[in-house]
Amino acid sequence: MESLVHRVWGDAPPAKAKDSLYSHVARLRGFLNGTVRLRRHAGSYLLETDPENVDYHRFQRLRAQARESETAEQALRLYREADALHRGEALTGLSGTWAARTREKIEAELLDSRVERIELEIQHGLKSGNSAELVELVNKFPFREKLVELHMRKLCHEGRPTEALDAYNRARQELIRELGTEPGPALQELHLRILKGDPALSPTPRRALGSVPGAASGPAPDVVPGSAPRKDAPPNTLLRDKQTFTGRTVELDQLVGFQARRDTVTVLAIDGMAGVGKTALAVHLAHRLTGDYPDGQLYLDLHGHDAQNDAMDPATALDRLLRDLGIPGKLVPNGLDGRAAMWRAELARRKVLILLDNAARHDQISDLLPGRPGSLVVITSRRRLAGLDDVHSLSLNVLPPEDGAVLLRRVAGPGRAFQEEGVASVVRLCGHLPLAIQLVGSRLKNRAAWDAADIAELLSRTRRRLPAIKAGNREITAAFELSFHALDERLKQAFWRLGLHPGADLTPESASALLDTSLAEAEEILDEFVDHHLIDEPRKGRYRFHDLIREYALLLSDREPEASRTEVLGRAFDHYLLTADAADRLLYPYRARDPIEVPGSSPRVVEFSDTDQAHSWLEAELNNLVLVAHHATSHGWAKHAALLAHVLSRHLDLWGHWTEGATLHERAMVTWHELDDRPGLACAMTDLSVARWQTGQYDEALHLATEALEIQRAAADQKAVSYLLDHIGLVHWRRSEFDVAFGYFNQALSLRRTIGDRHGQADSLNHIAFIHSHRGNHLWAAECLWEAFGMCQEDADLRGQQVTMNNIGDVEISLGHYDKALRHYQQAASFDPHMGPQSEAIWLNNVANAYQGMGRYTDALEFYRKSFKGYQRIGDRGHEAGVLNDIGSCYMRMGRSREALIHHQKAANISIEISDHYQEIVSLRSIGTIYRSTKKHEIALRFFKKALDLTRSIGDIHQEARILDEMGSALTRARETKQAE
Repeated sequence: MESLVHRVWGDAPPAKAKDSLYSHVARLRGFLNGTVRLRRHAGSYLLETDPENVDYHRFQRLRAQARESETAEQALRLYREADALHRGEALTGLSGTWAARTREKIEAELLDSRVERIELEIQHGLKSGNSAELVELVNKFPFREKLVELHMRKLCHEGRPTEALDAYNRARQELIRELGTEPGPALQELHLRILKGDPALSPTPRRALGSVPGAASGPAPDVVPGSAPRKDAPPNTLLRDKQTFTGRTVELDQLVGFQARRDTVTVLAIDGMAGVGKTALAVHLAHRLTGDYPDGQLYLDLHGHDAQNDAMDPATALDRLLRDLGIPGKLVPNGLDGRAAMWRAELARRKVLILLDNAARHDQISDLLPGRPGSLVVITSRRRLAGLDDVHSLSLNVLPPEDGAVLLRRVAGPGRAFQEEGVASVVRLCGHLPLAIQLVGSRLKNRAAWDAADIAELLSRTRRRLPAIKAGNREITAAFELSFHALDERLKQAFWRLGLHPGADLTPESASALLDTSLAEAEEILDEFVDHHLIDEPRKGRYRFHDLIREYALLLSDREPEASRTEVLGRAFDHYLLTADAADRLLYPYRARDPIEVPGSSPRVVEFSDTDQAHSWLEAELNNLVLVAHHATSHGWAKHAALLAHVLSRHLDLWGHWTEGATLHERAMVTWHELDDRPGLACAMTDLSVARWQTGQYDEALHLATEALEIQRAAADQKAVSYLLDHIGLVHWRRSEFDVAFGYFNQALSLRRTIGDRHGQADSLNHIAFIHSHRGNHLWAAECLWEAFGMCQEDADLRGQQVTMNNIGDVEISLGHYDKALRHYQQAASFDPHMGPQSEAIWLNNVANAYQGMGRYTDALEFYRKSFKGYQRIGDRGHEAGVLNDIGSCYMRMGRSREALIHHQKAANISIEISDHYQEIVSLRSIGTIYRSTKKHEIALRFFKKALDLTRSIGDIHQEARILDEMGSALTRARETKQAE
């Protein structure tokens, strides 16, 4: 166990590391199948399984068998089978010196196996894919001389000795520059043999695979039949493939698939935002495909985004490309048309890979494309090159978190044991952008005393991250500036204005408000930014800045006059406040709210044709609306935020966003207090009271509502007073104080009848029905509910009809009419499609109750579980306790008393925590019933007695009768048991 702790956490294990180890092992056991057993023995752990179940052991066996094989055919089959077992980095995500050493050992063995297999393939003249594989390996491991040697031999066997010499010179320069040493004897000897024209290195026909590896097979002809030896090496001006290149497996496979078709001119366009790794991907792809384009690999930077150079014109680009292809300068025509014609003619008889980096626009590219199939063109650009026809386009996104973590570790250098959490934080703060990760990784590389957590802390504590994302004289802002300066003046102005948007994403409507333009013009500007990769459109009609790009836009906005920034923000706040107000009034027409007016020019407000549109807008924009309210509070627009909190209060309540709502309402209370606006303060207190009531914080809810009631009574706002009386009744009802609740409900109903508030009357009648049900007066409850339903019908209040019909179903349940109750619930669901998560969970719970009463226990449990998950998602603790009791009752009816007991105990714990006496009574009575059924009568009676005392304190006659009945049964059974003894 000590070894495991050290290997997992290194020299700095967490507190109680062994306890953490136990939990990890327990989780691990859950993942293992029947062929693997993990058991503890004498302070250690033993993993029992067949070694064939472990890829690493299989790999070692296959490699050993390949070395001992009698035929090359058998050896190659075994090598390839061994190679196929490798699927990604070993021990990925595990830090520490042991993991690093083990990972290096495994990777070294994997590489050695590949080298042995490739050497065997070259010996037998196989035309496999090892040309491209060797190029990839040489670029990844430039100091592994054996790989350079095999690459040179492969080129010679293909009749390309000049390229082999070029490969030697590149390797030699790399060794001298990076390590200060000449190539080793084996590489120097091979170089000398090539210079002397050793015939053993000349092209050879494919040998029979049945021969023993390394066996002599006679001298090979100097030239492959049907071909002539090359006099000059094909040009290769590609950039070096970076050793730190990471991930992009899916993108590479997609691009390689695109270029597989050879009957057309293949053009691949890679576009994406600054720093996303377009050039790195294109260069890596080019090196991977080098063997497929033997007549040359050309790289040209078109300077589409370059601070020092203007974008290269097509004529200059063609002059460079033709010269790189080997055409003497004096033979290159002067004009664009002549150069384009020569370029197409040269490519018509060659297979060349052309990488055109940093293209500015499509007309910079058109004349550089081949006229006939055979060659490949790869283009990178920060813009979508929509003007090019018949192009395979790939828009490159940021790296996934796991690839970003690997990249950071690679750039920072080997042997650095970073904590996984610190690495993940750095990658997240870099926005998963490869260039940002590389710059930060370079800073780490040069600071041996720093950990990833240090960089993460630096990035998170600064107001702006951009200045901290740099290495030496390289800064992330430089890449963004090039994209920004390529914009015209209109787009530059739009860019910083959109950067001020306080929400998570933009719509054309909100952009129109920020920019003070028409909707059509806003859409056009957003589309242009999408084409420039300065903004994304992850979903149709919704636009989002990358974190760092937005921060750059904010950096630019800081340079603008404060009055200009204030004007832009004001338009945004007005847009969200007034559009939310319009949606709320359409969805909830019975709310009593004063009209909202804002000073200044007419704001841009989204118009809704029906409630569906209003609901969709509120749901889609809810996250933005909450962020806008917070932003407004902290940027001098506190009154807008307070008004917005009240506008949203009904929707936040109905859809279970109580935590978010409570935060907004608390801030609104502060604002109205500072403005000395008593009615506004009362509204905020009421809204916060509702949120606290929904989350079971009844004492605070009652305190807030009582203070708000005093203010509204002083203001003589009778509708607000009646609402608060009804709400205070609901708080007492949840606290199982039924008599007090009944008094408040009746006061509210009387006042609502006086002022003619029919919608309010229906609410109060529903609530009075609750108390009648608790008192066992089910027929009176039904009478109240049907009166309320009639009012809702006359007023075409669909939501009111839905709520009331649902409550009518509850009365039928109490009367034992389960079929009838189910029909009422089904009818309730049809009234209003926008039910809300809490209402939906209640409905599911009620349907489950009907199924339980009908004996359909499996159906009941399915609906109960869905209901419970709904309550959990929104944090409705009171209803959680209720559904747990219902599930316990269902299990009891199924004869599964153990599961029933567990659920009732959980319900009791929640009920006590939130002071819900009614659900506590149900839990205690049910637990007593379980103990009575198992003949533990004394224990059962203790629970019944506790439940009875609590029931009498709240005046629930129905529950009292049930408990007395259960107690009588328990006493009778207890007496019978004693008599039998």
